[in-house]
Amino acid sequence: MTTRQVHTFCRICEPACGLLAHVRDDEVIGLQPDKDHPVHKGFSCHKGVHFLQVHNDPDRLDRPLKRTNPRSEEVGDFVTVEWDDAVREIAAKLGDIRQRYGRNALAVYQGNPSAFNGTYYANAGALARGFDTRMRFSAGTQDTSAKYAASEAIYGASMAHPIPDLLHTDYFLCLGSNPLVSHMTLMHISDPMAKIKAVKKRGGTVLFVNPRRIESSGPETGEVLLITPDTDFYFLAAILHEIIFRIGYDRTAAQRHARNIDELLDFVRGYPAERVAAVTGIDADAIRQVADDFCAAPSASIYMATGVNQGRQGALAYWMLNMISLFSGNLGGRGGNIYSRGMTDVVQNSKRKREDPFFQSGVGEIRTVSGDLPAARLAEFIENPDDPIRALIVISGNPLLSVSGEERLRRALEDVELIVTIDLYRTVTGEIADYVLPATDWLEHEDVNFLNTMGVAMEPYVQYTPAVVPPKGERRDDWWILSRIQQEMGVETLLDRPDPDPLANADAAMRDAGLSIDLLKTMPCQTAVLPEAVPSHVFSIAVQHDDGLIDCCPNIFRRAYRTAEDIFEELAAEAPDQLKLVTRRTLYMVNSWLHNLPVLKQGVHQDNPLWMNPVDADRRGLVGGDDVTVHNRHGSVDAVLAYDEALKPGVVAMTHGWGQRTARSLDVARRHPGANVNRLSPTGKAGYDMLSNQSHLTGINVDIVRRGTTGSDRQT
Repeated sequence: MTTRQVHTFCRICEPACGLLAHVRDDEVIGLQPDKDHPVHKGFSCHKGVHFLQVHNDPDRLDRPLKRTNPRSEEVGDFVTVEWDDAVREIAAKLGDIRQRYGRNALAVYQGNPSAFNGTYYANAGALARGFDTRMRFSAGTQDTSAKYAASEAIYGASMAHPIPDLLHTDYFLCLGSNPLVSHMTLMHISDPMAKIKAVKKRGGTVLFVNPRRIESSGPETGEVLLITPDTDFYFLAAILHEIIFRIGYDRTAAQRHARNIDELLDFVRGYPAERVAAVTGIDADAIRQVADDFCAAPSASIYMATGVNQGRQGALAYWMLNMISLFSGNLGGRGGNIYSRGMTDVVQNSKRKREDPFFQSGVGEIRTVSGDLPAARLAEFIENPDDPIRALIVISGNPLLSVSGEERLRRALEDVELIVTIDLYRTVTGEIADYVLPATDWLEHEDVNFLNTMGVAMEPYVQYTPAVVPPKGERRDDWWILSRIQQEMGVETLLDRPDPDPLANADAAMRDAGLSIDLLKTMPCQTAVLPEAVPSHVFSIAVQHDDGLIDCCPNIFRRAYRTAEDIFEELAAEAPDQLKLVTRRTLYMVNSWLHNLPVLKQGVHQDNPLWMNPVDADRRGLVGGDDVTVHNRHGSVDAVLAYDEALKPGVVAMTHGWGQRTARSLDVARRHPGANVNRLSPTGKAGYDMLSNQSHLTGINVDIVRRGTTGSDRQT
């Protein structure tokens, strides 16, 4: 039997690492890092090479399923159904629901993996328009919408994200990120730890700001400045205060590229280092030292990720971050923060449409960010009697585990008349669905790394991959499934064309770079390396305001001034022993979708422990291995306590995406369900940042007690 090799790439997270698939008789018998890849050069993490455990999982969906029992029962009874029958029935039910309740009775929720699926992502806009509903939600409001909203206000385009020039920087300030574990977000770079280590090797400095001494830190990289969770905005504001009012900045240079400088100065004046020190847990002298070192370096770059985004003020923090880069003279400079154009000018397609994006809805004043409403209010939209959601389509997502407030959302979904999930598995959300439709995985369809090629790639390239093997069973591509449903609804789709090509939009986008899919197919590893980013493109391309200037003090941010002060006062008044819960990423999970992989169930990571500094545990009479209850006014979860001396005292941690108790069809996940930490997150109006629709999922106040203690027996 002949074994052939196929150059492909991983689609689990943002680097899209190059992989080499070994195929025999239309079966993938091995995946390994692709040493010939011109960018990744043999780098890949363990998750990509272990994806075969997903591809070959006997618990995978192979045929469309239809529910036969009432949704009030939290797990479903399902029978197989033919594709034509399934899409015809779904379309008929959607038509009936919309006739009775209106166009917004249908909601669509898009999960994280869909962003890495080029055949879907390249057609996402058209597919969304085909459903003709304002009720659009996505996992983006759980991880990145803070950045999109802030960039839209500052630069005039939601996709304008100046990334740190790690290949040349002399000082790298990294907040709320653990690159060794998560490989960075809204920044695509191969082997990020090698790039970070290189900063140190060439005599530069790396400083992490985090509530935990993360795995990325160490002698070869840099130290961690321990910060109190959910206070990064104040820390960054104090850094900017130091630059503006003590160190000094080039006003003429700033005015050349920006407006509303004095308004920014008026705002920042309220956050000197002396004022924010106690709230952030970082001494004023340490804050000043960071500002001094950042400005003294020949070049300096700054970055923040999910650990900051998911706080209450992620958008304001990203505002401060960009202003630090601008006023220190590092924005648009080699080694600073730069805009990577990639293969086309994507910022033009994300240009701000109106200065005030807010409008009145059935749940009050609200906005969309990149088309998405806040998922933290999904339950409210369902419950709204005047304009209720009565149908929900979920695409590669698991909102019951990823959206805050599982119990409330589960109750609300009982009133939804039609739920459809499109996924690799019958997930926890799929268990309450009426139809569960089997999607292909990324070894089963052709693709282009569409997301990676535009705007945020440190080493930009574009790669094509054929389908490595044919789809198993009756699995279909996401775009095809949605198009078939829309066809039955009478909507024109790609499938109406004589030769449907889901990569046509990606192919068209390549023309600016002189490329095409046909050309990529002739290249080694089907990959074309794109030109290195030009630092000045921040100003000439990324800025999309009509006057060509960065807005240093967008009007929309004024809505949050009072909130920033209220949160500051609340933090300042908290008891010294108040525990803060943060989300801890690990090497053994990715959100909610790799929980059925036996290889990732190792040691303490087989479950979702409550991580606690031994000092905090001792103060509460707790020891490692204790069964504990984590609770607050939003909910409670049970867990096993595990020690983590790397946590800042006063900080505890659990991991997002667990809670697989009702995943009846997933053998491994069901045996290791863990606790859904989002039960502890606020919901509704209090559960998200109004500026950005970003859910509040980290830095949450909690109490910890030994399981079974109640009332006056509880230790605080």
